[in-house]
Amino acid sequence: MILFVPAVLLGALALIVFFLLRGLAAVLPGGRQWSGWRRVAVVPAFVCAATATAAYSMGVVILLLTMTVAEDGGTDSAPFPYNHPCREQLTGAVDYGVDFLTLRTECVMEDGARRTVDDVPQGLRLTAAASAAGAVVLGGILLAVAGRTAPARVDQ
Repeated sequence: MILFVPAVLLGALALIVFFLLRGLAAVLPGGRQWSGWRRVAVVPAFVCAATATAAYSMGVVILLLTMTVAEDGGTDSAPFPYNHPCREQLTGAVDYGVDFLTLRTECVMEDGARRTVDDVPQGLRLTAAASAAGAVVLGGILLAVAGRTAPARVDQ
């Protein structure tokens, strides 16, 4: 499991660099793909996409490290080691589950109830969600308007 951490970080870094370079290309002179007000809207869209990628990948790395801690084993590791979030924050946890979509660790209690713990900071989840929403909204606006071009004028 620990081997996925570098892969996630390298993939996220590649996407972040891609989004930032695309945003930079839209701002620099000679970028003819984006003109007028579209140039003003495309840069924040790429920056939001880079921010969402960075925040989400940091949350995934935290969850992967949480899973690594749980699978570490050793003395005093049943059901989890002493430094696992389910054991640190709750009493009576018998199992755990990780939700990568919402970036949460859910602990299963003795009575079967599920409780979430704060292993991924709330600010990181909010940053990922808000910047992804911003990228989607700005990208949707750009796509909706991209098909509309000024009609060709015919001189008679």
